Amino acid sequence: MQCVYLNQDGTLTATTDTAETCQAFALVSANEVQAFNAASQITALDIAQAFTWGFGTVIFFAYLSYSVRAGRLVIKKL
Repeated sequence: MQCVYLNQDGTLTATTDTAETCQAFALVSANEVQAFNAASQITALDIAQAFTWGFGTVIFFAYLSYSVRAGRLVIKKL
């Protein structure tokens, strides 16, 4: 990463500022951009996994509720 300032005439001036102290623009390499995009994109697999967990949780608690209700009915009949 390189910190640069934009001059009035449209040119860039490189500085020795670190990423934490850069108050202007940061130039990054193509590899850094690709790594960031790969890490921050949501894939179809991520969506399917989230849906499966969410839907599975709802089904699990519905089944658990049914089981408890059936158990209570059996206990009442005894």
